[in-house]
Amino acid sequence: MYSRNSPLRTGVLLFCLTAAVGAGPVLDSANALYTQGKLIESVKMYKKALSAGENPALCYFNCANAYFQLDSLPRALTFYRQCIHAAPDFVKARLNLAIIYYMLGDLGPCIAASKQALRLDPENRKMRLVLAAAFAKSGAIPEAVVEYEFIAKEYPEMTETYLALGEIYRNLNDYETSIQWLSEYPHIGQNYPYVLLLIADMFDRLGDLPRVLFYLQKSFDIDKKNKNTFYRIVQTQKRMGNDLVALETALEGMLQFPDFARLAIEAGNIAFNRGLLEKAEFCYSKAYELGSPGAVVGLENVKIVRSQKALGVPDSRKQETGGPEGRQ
Repeated sequence: MYSRNSPLRTGVLLFCLTAAVGAGPVLDSANALYTQGKLIESVKMYKKALSAGENPALCYFNCANAYFQLDSLPRALTFYRQCIHAAPDFVKARLNLAIIYYMLGDLGPCIAASKQALRLDPENRKMRLVLAAAFAKSGAIPEAVVEYEFIAKEYPEMTETYLALGEIYRNLNDYETSIQWLSEYPHIGQNYPYVLLLIADMFDRLGDLPRVLFYLQKSFDIDKKNKNTFYRIVQTQKRMGNDLVALETALEGMLQFPDFARLAIEAGNIAFNRGLLEKAEFCYSKAYELGSPGAVVGLENVKIVRSQKALGVPDSRKQETGGPEGRQ
């Protein structure tokens, strides 16, 4: 299956969509329809241009582009191949052909088409990125690393390369190298908050909780709407043994994310385990208002402990009261 949100689609294919003009009256009309977004009409006109013998390579290419925009990848594939048959040195057609193969999961032909395009245009960075991605997706990790590292060296502005290498080395359990590549990602990149989360994950696997907390906080400072990152900050503070700090952080977060029941449950759990029953009851009550099943358990446990205290029963509890996160 393919996705319209594929990074290869937005980062590569749309980059090379072109509409040549001056190639013939019918083809010019087809290009005008394409530019206006009248894709179905443009396809019909491109086919008329083909029948009229107006620059077959461009007709096939732009018709393929229109089919791509219409999400008809098999037809787009057919027309790109016909374009290449008409003009074997048409690099953009080979690039788009490789991307279509990639999106369809047909990685062998994708790799072959990418290599053919690179033989024609060795400096085509977009094509090399497609080749690296296809190698990675097919499990040819050494080949993917070679291509990605070449791109990182020759075209450092292609930020997706650092992210790809970080993820590859993470999957190889080489967390130090993963961190090194992720750290190369520019601070102004659009995926920088996500990259910081990946670095936090790597330090988590290395057992370095202070650095986990540092990178989680750094990511949240950029993306303050990410409640899941905030939740992880609270959890990390708790794992470091800083329960009271985690509780205060969670209480602040409840003000910022008033509809986040899971955070309220976590705050209630921390307060309950520290014997702060009033705060625990407050947090569980907020979660209860949000419909959290775990809040019922938490409130019941607060009630039980209070009853035991009233009877002079020793407090022997030390447990999570909200249940598994999946219940929220």
